[in-house]
Parts: sequence; C-alpha cells; structure tokens
Amino acid sequence: MSRIPSLPEHENAERILDEGWILFQQKGYRGVSVDELCNRCGLTKPTLYYYFQDKENLFVAVLENRLHGFRAALEEPGTLSERLQRFAVSIFNSFQSEYSSLLHDREHLKKPENLARIRDAFHNEMFGPLINLLQDGIRRGELDGSARMLALIFLGSVNNLIGKAQELGMTHEQLAEKITGYFLKGVYKK
Repeated sequence: MSRIPSLPEHENAERILDEGWILFQQKGYRGVSVDELCNRCGLTKPTLYYYFQDKENLFVAVLENRLHGFRAALEEPGTLSERLQRFAVSIFNSFQSEYSSLLHDREHLKKPENLARIRDAFHNEMFGPLINLLQDGIRRGELDGSARMLALIFLGSVNNLIGKAQELGMTHEQLAEKITGYFLKGVYKK
C-alpha cells in the first residue's frame, strides 16, 4: 500500500508508522506507550515527535497510512464478486485484529480535527467506495436493498473473520471467496 501524500516520507517515519501499526493493533491506543514504540524503532522520543508531534497525531497518521489503498481494491475493474473478494483479501492482509477495535479507540482522542481525519479516512478509503460499488450493483439489478446496509453487512462479516483464515483451514483468498459467495448468494440451500 502506498503512503498518503501528507505523511512524511523518510525511513524513520516509515519505521514509526509500521511499528505503530503493529503495536496499536496488539494493544490499542491506551496500551501503547511512546517509550515502547521508540524502543521498538530504535529511535528517540524527539525523533518521533519531530515527525508526529504527539501520540494522538501518530495514531491518526498510522490509521490514515494503513487505510490508504483499500479504495483501489474496490475500484479496479472486475465483476462485483471479484472486486468484493479483492477488497476482503486486502483487509485480511493488512489487519491482524478487528478494525472495529481501532475505531473504538477514537474515544481516547482529544482533538476534534483528529477525530475528523479518522472518520474521513475510513469513509474515503473503505466505507464510501464500498457503498458506491454496492450502489452500482443495485442499479444493475445484481443486488437488492440499501447500499449502506449491505456495506455494513459485508464489512461486519469481513471484520469478524480477520485473523481467522488459518483457524478455518483457508487462505485469505479462500476465505474472501467464501464470504463474498455467502454475501451475494446466501447460505440457504433449497
């Protein structure tokens, strides 16, 4: 996944973003200390603060960085099924734990502009493009219902199965195919 243009492009900044992503998924916003992150990166606090000013800005930058690129998986050419599968695989490959826990961590943020940045990143990179794809499917007669509700159902299914592929004896691709099949065709056998 490529970096969003507003984020610093430097080896130290990239290391901080990568290690921050791992730690925030494992421990949540409150569970990660700046000291721990600096130790993992082999950097000093002044270096971290040079790029990200504080822990809150770092958390937001980490989420923005990791969310950038999901839109591309939905907007690449292909059938509705192929595009949904590609999107699900992208999520499975990127997240180690349910992304809803990262969204829940928003309650610890103090700056309204940071809350807006996270909301916008999720909407612009995941939820909005998914709604647009499903809306197109509704217009073509492939789907029925509300695009927003369908997006919530699909994302909920994917979110709940993050990190479960191996446990289910599947690859990410196989799990994405199964979820997409259930989503588009259902599980009811006549």
